[in-house]
Amino acid sequence: MIRNNISGLLAAVCLIAAIPAVPSAAADSYTMQVKVDLGGERKAISPYIYGVNEYTSSNLKSVTVHNSRQGGNRYTGYNWETNWSNAGEDWKNSSDTNIGNLSDGTGYAARQFSKVCEEKDIDYKLVTLQMAGYVSADKNGTVTKDEAAPSDRWNKVEFRKNGTLSLEPDLDDGTVYMDEYVNYLVKTLGDASTDTGIQAYSLDNEPVLWNDTHPLLHADEVTNSELVSKSIELAKVVKDIDPKAEVFGPAFWGMLPCIMIGDSDTSQDADWRAVQNQYDWYVDYYLQQMADAEKESGTRLLDAFDVHYYAQDCSTDDAILQAARSLYDPDYVENSWLQPYFGNYFPFLSHLQDSIDKYYPGTKLAVSEYNIANIADEKNTGKSVVSAIAEAEALGAFALNDVYFATYWGTLADCPYAASAINLYTNYDGEGEDFGDTLVSAETEDLSKAYAFASIDGSDESEVTLVLSNKDKTQSETATISLSGSSVQYQSAVVYAITQEHSDIRIMDVQNGLSGNEVTVELPPLSVAQIVLSDEPTDKTVYEAPDITTKETVYQFSELEESVNGYPMIPLGDKDHLKEIVINATVTSDAGSSYGGGGGGLCFNKVIPEGKTKEEWASKAVQFSLGTADIVIPYDGLFTVVKDAVAGTSEEVKGISNDEYAEFQGRWWAYSEKVEDGSDINVTFNSVKLVYEYPGSASTGEEGDVNADGKFDLSDVVALYKWLHVDGTKLKDGMAADLNGDGVLNVLDLALMKKELFS
Repeated sequence: MIRNNISGLLAAVCLIAAIPAVPSAAADSYTMQVKVDLGGERKAISPYIYGVNEYTSSNLKSVTVHNSRQGGNRYTGYNWETNWSNAGEDWKNSSDTNIGNLSDGTGYAARQFSKVCEEKDIDYKLVTLQMAGYVSADKNGTVTKDEAAPSDRWNKVEFRKNGTLSLEPDLDDGTVYMDEYVNYLVKTLGDASTDTGIQAYSLDNEPVLWNDTHPLLHADEVTNSELVSKSIELAKVVKDIDPKAEVFGPAFWGMLPCIMIGDSDTSQDADWRAVQNQYDWYVDYYLQQMADAEKESGTRLLDAFDVHYYAQDCSTDDAILQAARSLYDPDYVENSWLQPYFGNYFPFLSHLQDSIDKYYPGTKLAVSEYNIANIADEKNTGKSVVSAIAEAEALGAFALNDVYFATYWGTLADCPYAASAINLYTNYDGEGEDFGDTLVSAETEDLSKAYAFASIDGSDESEVTLVLSNKDKTQSETATISLSGSSVQYQSAVVYAITQEHSDIRIMDVQNGLSGNEVTVELPPLSVAQIVLSDEPTDKTVYEAPDITTKETVYQFSELEESVNGYPMIPLGDKDHLKEIVINATVTSDAGSSYGGGGGGLCFNKVIPEGKTKEEWASKAVQFSLGTADIVIPYDGLFTVVKDAVAGTSEEVKGISNDEYAEFQGRWWAYSEKVEDGSDINVTFNSVKLVYEYPGSASTGEEGDVNADGKFDLSDVVALYKWLHVDGTKLKDGMAADLNGDGVLNVLDLALMKKELFS
């Protein structure tokens, strides 16, 4: 399982624009018959398959989703009373303030999670409870082997408190109580039926890996007896305090723990060894025990069987393009280490559902962590169109296999294609239109080349939404879409697409006057589209993107002046049109670490956060890793401001910078494989490029002719003046006014225009 542990700052945004029309079918095209049968099987789609892990606050701001999970390795050692947590093997077994600090107040992580979800209209929230036995007792950094639990570096976890549950927990008793935590959340946020309350609780995170991820917290492999007994006891706590809340478990890390609780040859788990021949895989035994617990208690204790899924065959683009088929396609043979030994457990979702139906009917299926393109080359971690194609197929597979809840794991700020794939289902037009809530039958001739998932809203057949892909790298797909099983006569089709040229969702094609409930659309190589078929004509058009002129200003760091603090000062230039700041850095390791990097900040002294009038100090994060690469910092109005200087906490805000320069404090921290404090990491910042975007094409006419009427006169001076100072009137050829050639339109250019005309 691979995760990206470096937080991103900025969200991938779905912009609706146009891409050039696809050429008519030629020798480099292939045909695909796509059949949509409205008279076939229908099934309700859970709205909670379109979710993301909280991971970073920007994840909840980047896409339209209906649910979110607060979880991951950090939450196994999270102390809800103080907000301190332990990273385990993810980061040197460090106990620290990564999640929050004591000054943030009891239960800060969940309270903040609820707040952000409410702001984003996310109505289903999953929070992790601690079940492994211990949580961080301090924020003092690395826990050593001789400080392994039990020690004073850890507080003990008890499920029930023998006494009154308090909203002000005792911070000095060395114990945290889960019933007190759930009670605190209910009393503070409301129960599961409220908008601000927590709808579901997870029974910790990846318990079969505790001895690997948190060896100083839980040194031994978890056994069936421990897992099931703790799951039952903790689930009862939740149901006693908030009967309306749902319980998710066991949050297995993937397929292998679903097959066996430990190594079948060496595991000391007598429970499982004694019965493993009676069951197909461990999932069956776990479900059976939870079903028995319900009979004994009279209360359902497991609402959702929860598993994580990270595609194991992602070494190439070709593998990623097919990876999601392992979830649902019985004809697909995965080329991974799993297939030779455990190929009979594919397709994974179908196999899980069969077990649920047999051993604990009514249990819902959840995939609370997944990523289909997680271990390939960096360009395929959400930055390539193949990731969008894979993600969109996974979402379709979730709908097809009755998944109740799913949350993407990853930093969507760094994964614009993955973000757009989610938006393709939840907000494909940028105005809230989404895939329907009822899945209808759809199929293509060849899943290796194209998949299709179709939907309607309820029983209303007047509009059909169809997600269709083209997995071919070089050939356009000529797809003939036939709709049957309905008396509706469809009149129009609008094609919203994600292509390899753009991660944005763009209207690619619009057709009116359809006949015979059939339409032919062409998708370019490596693309995925949402095709909206309606019984009414459409007034949508293929949007023509406005002409944009890009100007770049490049400085070598050796050229930059230093601030009074001794840091380079980067001139921002025309901030109204500044789109991004690109810093080129070379990072090496003296110790020969195979991985390493660090981060710092681009600092501002005059940021006015939205809703405030006073200027504040703020920053934008800078992160670097081994090698020579560009660090792209979007200039998008989002800044990080200090929340509590003493506690060292901060928050991301929208604001306006009045700075003319940004102070570049490039290195605040570092990490590496071989040296704990990252002191072996050397970083040289080479150059900085400022990228500006202006309306209008690059100047090809007379210098100064901003209104493009063929001459340079007073009307051009008036046009530039109005653009600068009055109403931002569009300049047909704005860069014609850049008389001093600095890539910035400002009053200097206006003065030069006047001088040229009137001197």
